[in-house]
Amino acid sequence: MPVQSPATFNYFPDYVVNLRGKVLRVVFPLILGRVEVPPPYEGVNNAKRGMWKTLFDEFLMPKFNFSYTMFLATGKGTGLELPNGTWVGTVGDVVADRADIAIITAMTDKRIKVVTFTNTFFDINYLNFITTEGTRVFSPAVLLWPFDVVMWSFIGASTVAAFLIFKLINKAMAASHVEVKNIPPNNPTWGMRRQVFFVLTSYLDQDCGGMPSFTPLRCFVALWLFFTLIITTVYRSKMVSFLAFPVMERLPLTFEQLVASDYEVGFLKHGDSAYNTLKASTDPVYVKLLNDMEIITGNGLECLERAVAKKYACIAYALATIYLKARNLSDSEIRKLVFAPETTYNIFMGLVLEAGSIYKESFDRWIGWTRPFHLADLWEANDMYYNVRLPKRAWWLATNQTDKLALSDTAGNDNLTLKHISGAFYTLTVCLAICAIVFIHEVISFHAKMTEKAGRLRRLFRNSDDQKLIMVVDTFKSQI
Repeated sequence: MPVQSPATFNYFPDYVVNLRGKVLRVVFPLILGRVEVPPPYEGVNNAKRGMWKTLFDEFLMPKFNFSYTMFLATGKGTGLELPNGTWVGTVGDVVADRADIAIITAMTDKRIKVVTFTNTFFDINYLNFITTEGTRVFSPAVLLWPFDVVMWSFIGASTVAAFLIFKLINKAMAASHVEVKNIPPNNPTWGMRRQVFFVLTSYLDQDCGGMPSFTPLRCFVALWLFFTLIITTVYRSKMVSFLAFPVMERLPLTFEQLVASDYEVGFLKHGDSAYNTLKASTDPVYVKLLNDMEIITGNGLECLERAVAKKYACIAYALATIYLKARNLSDSEIRKLVFAPETTYNIFMGLVLEAGSIYKESFDRWIGWTRPFHLADLWEANDMYYNVRLPKRAWWLATNQTDKLALSDTAGNDNLTLKHISGAFYTLTVCLAICAIVFIHEVISFHAKMTEKAGRLRRLFRNSDDQKLIMVVDTFKSQI
């Protein structure tokens, strides 16, 4: 003990809080999205970039007064128990005393039996899927979109009910022998055909010629026209918005919707834990998803590129996709990607220490401050922009790849084109076809009717000696 006053000398130094410049050995898996250290992993404070580098350099080192040297894990993974009971990966390096701390390692039942995890976590990872932005849908069926199936069903039922009520009132008034006075001479009889035409043409604001003379029918007509006024006004109002601003393609937002969609699915396989979890699931959604999806290994850039180019969904760890798009994709390609809000297989990562480590509580206490203040999210965004995205753009400029720097047209073109109103032309084509069929049917029916009439006349006078009548029949048939 030095000869000093107790007021100025600490006889009980806390070596758990102040590590007094000790160099900690930190092991990490090969996950470039979180930390990057250049080989041969020598030197002190040798991390190159990543949010975990910021955690150590700007947060933990000033608090605990230590330095570190980072190196890649044996096997490059997070931790795997071999059949002989030994471990490889970050967990194996801590167990074998090659490292003091392991990072980016998820907690599992087997791992917590050989190493110690901090209760508080710094990093969160999860599986989600990425699709491309929806395109505008141009379809002839847009004529039916202003109303849903239920609304169209009610309109159809109302039309049939209106016709039946119209017919019922008309028959009841006729059966009661009510004489109608002052009927205009040009007001035709309201027969079956005219009743049908009135009910249907009222939707198109067409006059079927005259109004009924019976007071009950006049009241019904007034109410029916008011009903059709409301329906047609709503239909026209919604049709304007559908034509001027076509609807966007509906994207799958959940795994259930993804399975039910026509999207191709790729699974970016980084390790086996997430894949094995999905494989062990008995949920019908994940069972079908596992049978249909394509397994993609490697860094996974091709998975994102497919999502940009076509109707393709890429299932991957969020940390991998965020890094890949910032490092490899252009701004226009990034804007096309849509991250689904639903996630699965959440992983929470803190620090891994040797079993029973006395440093656990101290690291727990200080790492616990990072999440409430969103420090991890801020450090990740800062790293992706300054350390990944900007160097990528600088390299593109240096290599004259300026085409990748072009901005996409986010405003779009809202001018009306043939695609917007294609439904009207399809409807016109169908109507012309129906009219042609009706015309041909009328001609054939009229010809058959006249031929039959001539045949009857010929049979009537077949045995007659009056040649003049026979000549009249032949002349009538030839004129037909």
